[in-house]
Amino acid sequence: MKVASYLKAGATLVERNLGGHAVTCGSAESGRKPYWSGIRFLTERALIHEMETVPLPFLRQKGGGPYRATWASHDDYINDLLAFLFHPMNYDPQYGAALQTRANWLISEGSFVDAFDHASYYELQAICRMPLFRLQLMMAATAHRNDGIHEAIADNYAGALEPWKKIYDATLAARGFRLRPGITLDQLTDMLAAVTEGFAVRHLGDPGAGIVGSAPAGNLLGMAAIAIVSSYVEPASGPNGRSLREEFEAKAASLRGTDQIHCEQGT
Repeated sequence: MKVASYLKAGATLVERNLGGHAVTCGSAESGRKPYWSGIRFLTERALIHEMETVPLPFLRQKGGGPYRATWASHDDYINDLLAFLFHPMNYDPQYGAALQTRANWLISEGSFVDAFDHASYYELQAICRMPLFRLQLMMAATAHRNDGIHEAIADNYAGALEPWKKIYDATLAARGFRLRPGITLDQLTDMLAAVTEGFAVRHLGDPGAGIVGSAPAGNLLGMAAIAIVSSYVEPASGPNGRSLREEFEAKAASLRGTDQIHCEQGT
């Protein structure tokens, strides 16, 4: 229970400082590793103070003795905290699975295009609200060759993307599509996740750019998702069996042939 209580105190500090509110950073400690710089609010002093008011049923502690008796160093605690926070079990509570952002629209909504608009609009807002997403960006940018952090982030992606793969698979089947040759469901899921995160980063860094928009219809993420999915799927009932590269090259070759005819005719 003592370990769980310290992890809860650290998680509270992360949520408080990376949840879009005013940051209350503690003083930087000497010898801090470079990739800790973005989480300088997680000082030993701040953690010990947070433990005095950690909510029940977690165990409250006063003073630094219990903390120093549990971890050999503050870096050891930080490593354990990051591994805990990035565990897949912690994704849904922050993501808000109770919200209608798990994209049931993709499967059941009448208009496939409207479904993309709705799902992408609320998904982007959900991600931007998550302290865990901000922490992931910070740690990914500063981890360098720290394999422990990379492994923790990889675990977080596994927990976040596995449900989406199931949704995309069910959506294609329900809508009468299949993936073209040359792309896998894992690859499609990674593409859509990367585009979503890219728009989220842009919105967090530049809120006035209009990335999210005021309504689902025609939002930028939805437009990008439609472009990706429509390119990489084909009707299940009448596929032409060509990969996207082959399809695009055929169109390009056709246009080159048209241009050549126009040149020969002098038009």
